Amino acid sequence: MRSRWLHAWCLLALLPRAIHAQDRTPRLTGGAEAAGNLLYGAASQRVVTTSANARWLDRGVELRLDAATGYGDARDQSTGVRRVIVRNSRIGLTSDLHLHDRISPFGLGSLENSLQQRVGSRIIVGGGVKFTLWSPPSPIPDFSEDASLSIALLDERTSPLSVAGSDTAGRRVTRTRYSVRLRYRRQLTRHLRITHVTYYQPAVGTASRYTMDIATTLLLPVARRLDFTVTQRERIDSEARARGAPSARDGQLLFGVRTTF
Repeated sequence: MRSRWLHAWCLLALLPRAIHAQDRTPRLTGGAEAAGNLLYGAASQRVVTTSANARWLDRGVELRLDAATGYGDARDQSTGVRRVIVRNSRIGLTSDLHLHDRISPFGLGSLENSLQQRVGSRIIVGGGVKFTLWSPPSPIPDFSEDASLSIALLDERTSPLSVAGSDTAGRRVTRTRYSVRLRYRRQLTRHLRITHVTYYQPAVGTASRYTMDIATTLLLPVARRLDFTVTQRERIDSEARARGAPSARDGQLLFGVRTTF
């Protein structure tokens, strides 16, 4: 029953509706970002991440495609041995049916993997409702100020990454999860912007089994449609250690550049 409900949400979210006269001209926009960091000491580390997105808006209906990858390695200064410590990728599709309304239904789907959290593949589909709590008129063409709360029901299938010595390889786990997302975007000063997202996904009936993604980004415009970014991100997967991961937490501090077009 839940599976049929989720599939119906996803199909509904992909159907265009004409609801806003101000959006009668379809628009296609996008963006890209590259970021990384370097750490030295007992072990030298380097991490690089890239992301890109495409956004199609027509009469208040938004379709958004996001893709991101990350890679990092570390070398022990005493042995000289370098090993991969970060390798992940994600692609996701979201659809917002009433983008400019206070209440808007949406659908989403994503596919991801992560070496850090020992996820071979994770497929998520679902749908829910977004409540826009604050959205002032913004003079900035490529940055919208807002605060929103999104609530959804998700169907998730996770296959562990095969790791030597782990007895979880090949055991696919199916979960139905609630999803709560808080997003805040604000122009702090003329030259400084902030975005923050907290994304919490507990399993239905077992709140101790959850995933969480917390990301805060400061953006400093350096040219037209070009920003310097500083991002603090932390991902938590309560079941990562059971899959053989050394920790349930995966945190990064990244410096990068972002462009929109």
